[in-house]
Amino acid sequence: MNHPTTVTELMAEAANALIRRDPHRLEELERITRGWMQTADEELAQIILLQAMTEAADLLLDTPSEIESA
Repeated sequence: MNHPTTVTELMAEAANALIRRDPHRLEELERITRGWMQTADEELAQIILLQAMTEAADLLLDTPSEIESA
């Protein structure tokens, strides 16, 4: 399992998790970012984004991804 160490890696991993409809991975990514050295604003932005993506993944669980099938 990939353990992102940069924001770029985090965003790529989060996008892949959303495409796969994997809310558990998104929750794991949120826990990972909480341990990073960054400003409170950066952390909050990442956490809110990942929480929104987790909610979206939950809502889309039974819907196939057009990106994944392409």
